[in-house]
Amino acid sequence: MRATFSAVAVLSGLVLSACGAEPSKPVVKDTTVVKASTETKATKKVLKEVATGFDFPWGIAFLPDGGFLVSERDGYLSYVAAGEMKGRRLEGVPTALVNGQGGVFDIILDPNFTENRTVYLSYAKGSGDANSTAIFKAQLNEEMTAIENGADIFVAPTKRATSFHFGGRMTFLGDGTLMMGLGDGFRYMKDAQSPMNSHGTIIRINTDGSIPADNPYADGESGLPVVYSYGHRNVQGLAYDAASDTIYAHEHGPKGGDEINIVEPGLNYGWPEITYGVNYDGTIITTKTEAPGMEQPILKWVPSIAPSGMVFYTGDQYPEWTGDLLVSALAGSKIQRVDLEKGRVKGEEALFEDFGERFRQIAQSPDGYLYVLVDGLEASIYRIEVAKN
Repeated sequence: MRATFSAVAVLSGLVLSACGAEPSKPVVKDTTVVKASTETKATKKVLKEVATGFDFPWGIAFLPDGGFLVSERDGYLSYVAAGEMKGRRLEGVPTALVNGQGGVFDIILDPNFTENRTVYLSYAKGSGDANSTAIFKAQLNEEMTAIENGADIFVAPTKRATSFHFGGRMTFLGDGTLMMGLGDGFRYMKDAQSPMNSHGTIIRINTDGSIPADNPYADGESGLPVVYSYGHRNVQGLAYDAASDTIYAHEHGPKGGDEINIVEPGLNYGWPEITYGVNYDGTIITTKTEAPGMEQPILKWVPSIAPSGMVFYTGDQYPEWTGDLLVSALAGSKIQRVDLEKGRVKGEEALFEDFGERFRQIAQSPDGYLYVLVDGLEASIYRIEVAKN
């Protein structure tokens, strides 16, 4: 059994900018390799810069050649060759709405990428007056210069006069279906209580955009066929544990009330009928934190840490973390480790609190290393390494 840890120190009240509405610029550094350290019960870890020059990097996908793709919220997708510090931007990326929290979101490889070179990109589609979250499917060309033959395989119903709470984080499940978290659109939060629309839901589709026959509302009678779960605020993290077939999702709460949930088909996760948070101005959303027929999170944060990405760690580079969730956070400048045992939270550990940057995503490479994306203009990507001394 892994050691447990004390809860993270209380953070100051979260304001809207901490949610990513207007991400701050990173601190400019004059070194090519930047390290920050964090102490754990077992070893000392450092952050080593491995690539730089990205405009609000949002997602990362590791390629068989040792390079990786990086999605940039400002509307780009870049390829970084193995061992290179700078990427090159690819052609063929769909035109995204880069406004508010909108832009290009996640990038994920098809499970059969080595055979079909297929990638999936989530992005904000439309205008400031009418927009939605979409999934774009394409093939990465052999020259690593473009994604080609692209088309949307999913476009959420349109929301109007809001450029906030798009969701956009994706993951593949063990059966080969594709899952994505969606936000409530901010002003549409009451719609999150109805599976008859996709605001504040997690959706599940096949790779051609069709609906899996075992989706909870596949017949369309009591919910949209694409909806898998509902009652979410703004799902920013999805992680799948293949060994136990468990889906973890975290959602960005209002002022307080961030959550991690275990996602099951057809269940209602409560927003905004129940919440542990309040509005950004301190006014009450609801006095209820639980209600019949609504699920409770396995973990909540009050005050908010502004969670922005998540990985379920299965590698062996940091054996004391195997089987845990690691959550990137925009507030507090940290990675939050959630110590899990059979799906139950045993404790938490705050990592890299002295780093001074907002963390957008954390992801595991095929060789078991963890990579961290910093949120900002001309931002960098870091690899977590074990200190040698």
